[in-house]
Amino acid sequence: MDLLLHPWRLRVTGDADLVAGVAAVMVPPCTVSDAGPAADWTIRVEYDDHDQVPGDVDALLADRPALVSPHGGPRLAVAGTGGGLLRLLGVYRPGSAAALLEVDRARRLTRVAVPSTGPGLRWPDWLARLFFSSRMLDGGWRMLHASAVTVNGAVVLFVAGSRGGKSTLAHRACDELGARFMADDLVMVREGGVVAGWPTRVGVPAELAVPAGGQEQRRVVAGMLRRRTLFTPGEHRAVVDWAPPARLGAVVHVVADPEPAQDRPMHAIGLEPSEAEAVLAGAAGIAGQRLYSTDLLGVVGGPQPGGNGWPAPGWGAVLAGVPAARLMVPHLRELPHAPVWESLAELLKVTA
Repeated sequence: MDLLLHPWRLRVTGDADLVAGVAAVMVPPCTVSDAGPAADWTIRVEYDDHDQVPGDVDALLADRPALVSPHGGPRLAVAGTGGGLLRLLGVYRPGSAAALLEVDRARRLTRVAVPSTGPGLRWPDWLARLFFSSRMLDGGWRMLHASAVTVNGAVVLFVAGSRGGKSTLAHRACDELGARFMADDLVMVREGGVVAGWPTRVGVPAELAVPAGGQEQRRVVAGMLRRRTLFTPGEHRAVVDWAPPARLGAVVHVVADPEPAQDRPMHAIGLEPSEAEAVLAGAAGIAGQRLYSTDLLGVVGGPQPGGNGWPAPGWGAVLAGVPAARLMVPHLRELPHAPVWESLAELLKVTA
């Protein structure tokens, strides 16, 4: 199976169910093709049926420097080199079984042997995301902290702070406007206004109608109980229609009204181009996520440190002709049921 996201081609081979799991996460934003021209890179996925991973992984990792993703994410440590191969041990979540990764740069190949159960089964799709994101971030794309849907084929971005309503508005748009889902937390944007939703775990707020499945999460954040149902990208795609990359049609910046009052209901105000550019620039300030999406170890042959890096984003070119508004919300707790679309009617009519 080849995954395509112009102009990149990733080949995924190996155990059929693991290959299918990668497709379930990566389509969209990618499309699937039969093996055709030479791929930019190949990932070979298999189960660790031959006890390739050392038994005492914790002891082996204890005396090795490790690359650790933010928020307790995947952890990688070099286990050895030789014969033209870079060997790494990976732990996908703290306490989970390890996977073995072997990188053969000469053959443009990464082989990953994963445990039979548990979070370690996610390593193949993690590698696929790393392959594309490392190239996109080095090739003129930018990552934004935002949710996104398409309304009649045009992308609506919802930008907000943490717990600011991004997921709520994206899922409400799908349920109430017939929108197609693109992203819960991260999107990729390039000059010219093309947007690709990026696969992450999806959190549906408990206040909304929650699709069947998923895993309930309860966390106390800033002294408040936060209840969500978490879905893997594959689980969410099985119950919600996802959209491929599309052009940007509108930007909604969600903020709490600093002067809420009974005679001042939820309302939207238009943003000047400079204000909209500042909103996107702020949403791009996610250094931890860029680290997570950059192939620092060359695990999938990605750009190496010291390369082109991220050129200055041209937000003016991204937003050219795109309307933007600030949604002033008196009380964010009311967002799951407030008359949002009436406030945004003038903005969203350009995408309808």
